[in-house]
Amino acid sequence: MRAGALAALALLATACFGGGAPRFFALSSASSSAPLGHYPELGLAVGPVDVPRYLDRPELVSRDGENRLTVADDHRWAGSLRSDIQRVVADELGRLLGTARVSVYPDQPRFLASYRVLLDVREFEAVSGANVRLRIRWTIAAVPDGHALAVEESLVERPLGTSGYDAIVAAESAGLVELTQQIAARVVQLSAEERK
Repeated sequence: MRAGALAALALLATACFGGGAPRFFALSSASSSAPLGHYPELGLAVGPVDVPRYLDRPELVSRDGENRLTVADDHRWAGSLRSDIQRVVADELGRLLGTARVSVYPDQPRFLASYRVLLDVREFEAVSGANVRLRIRWTIAAVPDGHALAVEESLVERPLGTSGYDAIVAAESAGLVELTQQIAARVVQLSAEERK
């Protein structure tokens, strides 16, 4: 009797909390786009990154309609979405601008930095299983005084070719790389203006 009750309890727990072990995901910065230039002396600091509370969690979140969210209990970020975004943006900025002088918040640059890139994430999720939507307000500030040199908002939407969380994270990664290209282009413009 007791063994039967334990088996039923285990079955109920599996039904409620999912069967297998959770799957873990990380954003990637793989990109085939050409660098915008070679600026080895350019120093950048990336972060902090602000994310909405509904996204600041281990589980992946998608949007099902305008106001309903789905939280995937068994599909999680390997680290945190905040740190993943920061890492990808830093890696991609370094690659696009041809510099290794990129520090990531909260570390302070150990080199002369010209600009700090701050990110305010507004949306970062799959929408109705059809595409992913990234909306991020970004600021390029002067170092060390923090004066904002550019404040812009980018909206990137990427279609999902296939279903599933692998496709969602791949599309989010590609969207973040595309958005970082916009930031890098603005850095190049600001740097050129300063040299005039």
